[in-house]
Amino acid sequence: MSTRSSSGVRQEKAPTAESAIEAALNQNWKEAIRINNSILEHNPHNIDALNRLGFAQLKMYQFTSAKRTFQKILNIDAYNQIALKNLRKLSTLRKKNVRNTGTIQISAHAFLAEPGKTKIIECINVAPIHILSSLSPGQEVYLKAKNHVVEVRNDEGVYLGALPDDISFKLIKLMTAGNTYQAIMKGVAKNVLIIVIREVSRGKRFANQPSFLTTATYIPFVRKLIPDDVPNTAATGESDEAIEDTAN
Repeated sequence: MSTRSSSGVRQEKAPTAESAIEAALNQNWKEAIRINNSILEHNPHNIDALNRLGFAQLKMYQFTSAKRTFQKILNIDAYNQIALKNLRKLSTLRKKNVRNTGTIQISAHAFLAEPGKTKIIECINVAPIHILSSLSPGQEVYLKAKNHVVEVRNDEGVYLGALPDDISFKLIKLMTAGNTYQAIMKGVAKNVLIIVIREVSRGKRFANQPSFLTTATYIPFVRKLIPDDVPNTAATGESDEAIEDTAN
């Protein structure tokens, strides 16, 4: 993007980390590469920009360039976990499954809500933007019950966010009783992480108890949401739904 000075001369806007992250959130990997390279022209040792660049190169199937970028990071910081993780990934990666990296392909029926079995939830206390920007709608994430909260993590156990208190309280009780759930990314933006939770199976104790109250409808997946600086911490209303013990 460019602007014009008072003299009418076109001036290029300086590349920023924010614009690089925005490109990644939009999955515009070509633009992400361009922006991060521009940042690195001014600061070749910017590790955050190098990590963003390597990830974008990986998504564009530029494996050799990505390996070179992540190795450059390790020359600066030999213990950088992001670079180490991605180099391990690249060592076994094939072009045809790049898009599946960190992602489990979800069948079409997963996008159709079922009464009592699915719910769209906006997470709270979400991870920093540099973590969220690596996520994609349709990607499977995982629920981890911990004390009084249910956390959302990726396939490598990295924290992404948490479910609101009322949902956490309900799901902990259901999961403890043997219910199982699948969670899928619906949308992501700055300070925003929205997932779809689907009931997969019910334990004996709540065999006749639906997990959620919902209406059957198509759940549209979006590439990007309008950023919001303040996460939505409002209760979802789940606490008003009584959980009945149907065990004999």
